[in-house]
Amino acid sequence: MKKINFRSIKSRLILAFSGLALLLIIVVGITLSQVGNVVVIGVKLLDNRQPSRMQVEAVRSELRNTNILLHSYLLNGEASYVASIDDIWEKKILPINDTINNLKEKWNSAENLILLEKMTRLEERIRKKQQEIIENASFSGTNITIDITSFPEFKADSLMDPVALQAWISDEILNQQGNSPNNGKLFLEELNPLIISFDETTQTLYDNLKDETKALGNDAFDAIDQFIIIEVIVLLLYIIICIVLFRFIIRKILKSVDIVNNEVKILSEGNIPEEKKSTDDELGIVLEEIYSLSQNLRNVKAFALEVGKGSFDNDISVFNNEGEVGSSLAEMRDSLKKVSEEAVIRNWSNKGFAELGDILRKYSNNLSMLTDHVITYIVKYLNANQGSIFIVDENEENTNLQLAATYAYDRKKFIEKNVAPGQGLVGQVYLEKESIYLKDIPQNYVTITSGLGQATPKSIFIVPLMVNQEIFGVIELASFYELKGYEREFLNRVGENIASSIQAVKINEQTKQLLDESQQMTEQMRSQEEEMRQNMEELQATQEEMERGQSENIERVRAIEKSGIAFIEFNPDGIVVNADNTFLNLFGYSSLSEVQGKHHRIFVDSEYAASDNYQAFWNDLRNGVNKEGVFERITKGGSKIFIKGAYTYVKDQNGYIRKIYKFAIDVSSIYRQQQALLAEKEALIAQVEEINNHLKTDSSADLEALRHQTLEIKEQLLKQLQQNEEKLKRSLGLEKKKLKL
Repeated sequence: MKKINFRSIKSRLILAFSGLALLLIIVVGITLSQVGNVVVIGVKLLDNRQPSRMQVEAVRSELRNTNILLHSYLLNGEASYVASIDDIWEKKILPINDTINNLKEKWNSAENLILLEKMTRLEERIRKKQQEIIENASFSGTNITIDITSFPEFKADSLMDPVALQAWISDEILNQQGNSPNNGKLFLEELNPLIISFDETTQTLYDNLKDETKALGNDAFDAIDQFIIIEVIVLLLYIIICIVLFRFIIRKILKSVDIVNNEVKILSEGNIPEEKKSTDDELGIVLEEIYSLSQNLRNVKAFALEVGKGSFDNDISVFNNEGEVGSSLAEMRDSLKKVSEEAVIRNWSNKGFAELGDILRKYSNNLSMLTDHVITYIVKYLNANQGSIFIVDENEENTNLQLAATYAYDRKKFIEKNVAPGQGLVGQVYLEKESIYLKDIPQNYVTITSGLGQATPKSIFIVPLMVNQEIFGVIELASFYELKGYEREFLNRVGENIASSIQAVKINEQTKQLLDESQQMTEQMRSQEEEMRQNMEELQATQEEMERGQSENIERVRAIEKSGIAFIEFNPDGIVVNADNTFLNLFGYSSLSEVQGKHHRIFVDSEYAASDNYQAFWNDLRNGVNKEGVFERITKGGSKIFIKGAYTYVKDQNGYIRKIYKFAIDVSSIYRQQQALLAEKEALIAQVEEINNHLKTDSSADLEALRHQTLEIKEQLLKQLQQNEEKLKRSLGLEKKKLKL
C-alpha cells in the first residue's frame, strides 16, 4: 500500500476540502429546512388564499354585470341582453364557481366554508329569479329611459364603481316606475333583496380570506427573519473554519512558491539559473520544468547568435523544434533564410532590369542592333546556351514573325526566317499570348552545338513580348539547365520593357518614313495645286452649262405636260413610280395611289402578261433596248385602248439603268378607223379578184358587159378609197387639235 505523504499540497488540500464539504452538507441541510418552511407558507398564500379571494371578487363582479344587463333588458326589451346574461352565467360565473370549489379543499376555516355554501345557494336563487323576471317582463307603453351620462360619478375615460352604478340604476328605475310599473316592481321587490344578501355574503367571505392572507404573509416574514439569523450564524462559522484550513494549507505552499519564485525571477531578469533546486511537494515538478526551460533557453541563445551571423543552416534544436516556441523559432529561421534568398533574387532582378534598360535606351534608334544586343545579354545573364528573338512583321497581305537576331544558334534551323502565327511553338505563343516552358525536348527540335559536338537542351522557354495585350515579338531560349522560377519571371517582366522599346523603334522608323513621304507629297501637292485651280475653273464653266441644260430640260417637261402627251415612270423591275394626270385620266384612274407601287402588267391583258413575249419586252428594256410603236393596253374598267408612244431608259452616273420612262398619246379612235378602212379595202380587193377570175373563165360574149361592170367597180372603189382617205385625214386633224400639235 502506497504511503500517504501528508506534507504534500495534494494531501493537505484533500483534508481541507473534505472538512469543507462536510460543513457544506450541514449548512445546506439547515438552509433547506428553513427554505421549506417559507415555501409552505408561500404556497398557502399564493396558490390558495390569494386566488380564492380574487375568484370571490370575480363572482360578485360578474353577477353585477348580469344585473346591469337585466336592467337594460327591462328598459327596452332587447333580446340580445338576455343572451349576454346567459353567456355570463355559463362561461364566467359557473367556471369561477368550479375554481372556488377546487380551492376550498385547502381552506381551514369552517366559517368560510359556510359562507361559500350560502353564496352558492344565493347564486342559484338569483339566476332563477332573473329568469322569472325575464319571462314576466312587459314592454307595452314602456317609456323608461336611462341616460348614463346623468350618473353623478360618470367618467367617460375611466372605470366607474359598479356598486354605485347599480344603486343609481335601481333608483332611476324606481323613480320612473310610474312609466313601467310592472318591470320595476319585478326587479326591486323580487330580485333586489337577493342581490343585497349576496353582496353581504361575498363581502364577508372576501374579508375573511383577506385576513387569512394577511396572517399568512406575517408568518412568511417571521420565517424569513428566522432563516436570515440562522444563515448568518452558519456563514460566520463556515468562514472561521475556512480561515483555519487556509492557514493549514498555505504555510507549506508559500515555502515552495518562494523557491519557484526565485527561479522565475532569475529567468525574468534575462538570466539562466545555474543550480538545480527541488522541493518534496508537487512544485518540485515545476522546478524540474524550469530547469528544462533553462536548458532550452541556452539553446535559444546559441541559436540567436548563429542566426545573427547569417548561419541559417545550423542544426541547433530548440524545444526539439516542437511546440509554439520551438516551431516558431524554426519557422523564423526558415523565413529569414527565405527572405535572404528573396533579397538575392531581387537584387539579381533589379540589376538585370537596370542593365537591360541601359541597352534599350542605347539602341533605341536601330531595331537590328537593339534585338541583337538584347538577345545576347539575356542569354548570358540567364546562363542559357542559345537564344533568338522574332519581331512581328505586319503588312497588307498577312502577319509573320520575322527572325531578327540569334545567339549561338545553328542557322539551319532557321532557313525560313519567317514564322506564321500558329506555326510551331513560336507561332503558338504569338496566338495564345502565353509563355511556354518545356523540359521534355524532342530529339530533333533543337540542338546546342559546340566545337566538341552537339546535344539536346534540357529546357526551352518561349516568351511573348507584349504591351497592352498587343504582341510585338517572341523570345526563345534553350539551356542545358532547367530555368528557375524567378528566372522565368524575370524574362516575363522584361518582355514588356523590350516590347515597349520595339514599339518605340518601330514608331520612330514609321514616323521618319511618314515624314519623308509627307515631304514628297508636299511637293506633289504644290505641283497639283495649279492643275486643281484650272480644273475648278473648268468645273465652274461646266456647272454653268449644266444649269442652262437643266433649265431647258425643265421647260421641255413643262411643254410635254401641256401638250397632252401621257407620261409614266417605272423602275427597272416594271413597278410604277410616278405618272401624270394625262396618263391617269387616259386609263380611268382618279389618283396616283391607285397605280403607284404596282406592276406594269395591270395595263395589259392577263394572257399577254403571262407570255414569254411580255417577259422579253421587259428584259429588253432592262438591257437598254428602247421600245416604240402602237400598243394595245387595258384601262381600269377593263376596256381596250390603243396608244402610240415609246419606252426609254435613264442611266445613273455609273452607267446602270435606274428609271424607265414612257411617253404616249391615245390613238384608239384613229386605230379603230384605220382597222375598219383596212377591212373595207380588203373586201373591195376581194371583189376585184373575183371579177378577174370571172373574166378568165367567161365567154367573149360576156366580156364587154364584164369590162363595163369592172370599170364601174374600179370607179366606185377609187371613190370609196378617196372618201376613206378624207375621213382618216379629218380624224388625224381632230386628234392633232386635241393634242395641240
